Amino acid sequence: MLPFFFRHYDPVVDRYYVYDNGSTDDSLALLARHPKVSIRHFSVSGGSFVEEERLLSDTIWRQSRGAADWVIVLDIDEHVFHPDLPGYLRDCTQSGITALRTIGYEMIADRFPEPDVALVDSVTIGARSAGHDKLCIFNPDAMVHTHFRPGRHLADPEGRLTWPVRPHILMLHYKQLGVEYAIRRSAELRLGLGPRDMEQQWGVQYLWSAAEIAERWAKLRAVALPVPGLGARKHVAPEFFDEEHVVSSSGLLDPAWYLAQYPDVAAAGMSALSHFCIHGWKEGRGPNFYFQPSWYLLQYPEVAARGENPLTHYILTGEATGAQPSPHFDAAWYREEYGLGAEVSPLKHYLEHRHEGRFSPLPEFDVADYVARHPERLSGFDDPYEEYCWRASVPSPSLDIPASMPAYSAVIATLGVDPHRQPGPVSIDSAALLEVFKLFLQVAVVDEERYLRTYPDVAAAMEDGTVFSARQHFIESGYFEGRDPSPDVPPER
Repeated sequence: MLPFFFRHYDPVVDRYYVYDNGSTDDSLALLARHPKVSIRHFSVSGGSFVEEERLLSDTIWRQSRGAADWVIVLDIDEHVFHPDLPGYLRDCTQSGITALRTIGYEMIADRFPEPDVALVDSVTIGARSAGHDKLCIFNPDAMVHTHFRPGRHLADPEGRLTWPVRPHILMLHYKQLGVEYAIRRSAELRLGLGPRDMEQQWGVQYLWSAAEIAERWAKLRAVALPVPGLGARKHVAPEFFDEEHVVSSSGLLDPAWYLAQYPDVAAAGMSALSHFCIHGWKEGRGPNFYFQPSWYLLQYPEVAARGENPLTHYILTGEATGAQPSPHFDAAWYREEYGLGAEVSPLKHYLEHRHEGRFSPLPEFDVADYVARHPERLSGFDDPYEEYCWRASVPSPSLDIPASMPAYSAVIATLGVDPHRQPGPVSIDSAALLEVFKLFLQVAVVDEERYLRTYPDVAAAMEDGTVFSARQHFIESGYFEGRDPSPDVPPER
């Protein structure tokens, strides 16, 4: 990997500091021949390679204070990319930006590349990976502490930090370069794990069998797409032409509502935008109170068949063709009732004006009358109709653990049948039945720590960003695989 690494970074980097942990191949000789490289050695103490690497990452950049405009902290198989990285960093300096996060992709190749190519030119498809949305580029003079977490996938930095409005730099992780390479590399990395790594389930993916690694590679290969900014999409800036940009530009994601509704997302340090686009819609989490992903996919199965983000479909196609976002909002009626032009999104208009008490999401809800009769109820609520729904126990799109079983109205709406009104044999779509199972699974109590300890494959999937939480995994697949979510119960005395 070193020739690919230097070929990528030499035009940008003034000095490399490479930390070696006892290489026995030709790596040290290759490094010694490079005029920009300083080699440092480190050994693992305390029984954890992962912890030692974290401590190094938190301190090695400090030697660049007063000497470098920017530092990049990463592994040899991680390539940060921007069409004009030096120019972009100069612009950031002039704008007062001091820290950057990346847009992560797990890059996929059918076989290991030829040795004389640039990986950004030859391996251009990948699977979006939230685990590689990292802090890895920053001004060392502005940073006080990085506080990286194990694996450096997350950090809690301190300092004079100013971030761009949205990330513009790709993080391309080149580890899945053919099945054979992935298996061989995993076997090498397995040798570095210490007893504490095993105890904490750090790097547990390196313990997978060759068959498990091949299965994961095949799953990533199946979902890999051309990455914006590379290959067939080289002309497209990475921050545009992606669903995060579509969703962000639409005004239909309410970040404050999302983080309040789903506190596990806020606790994990993810942005509402990234979480919704990567995980949230697949878990049935709504971007606002009025758009229900699971309901939308049931109404428009062709969208589900394509594996498409339902909100991006609604934004780009659905709203203009009369699609409904949920039972809580009648877009066609709203457009006509309030005289909106064809260029105006009814749902965006409502979200922007809902606090005024002059606009209703449905014809049967008299918002002016409700506000006049219940002024005391609206304290702390921006939206009279949402407040009414909570008071009336109308099913909401929330996936927080509910206090009770799902409402009967939500079950029959998902199934599309009402046995009380339609006695006798009925035809139920299998996808709808699956969604009903998930409605009831929302009341399950999942012990996050025990679940991850018991199922190390889930812990590894969380580490690489393909699974967000134990709870999400249990609801989406763990229950159907027979996994146990219950907490450890101490024996009775």
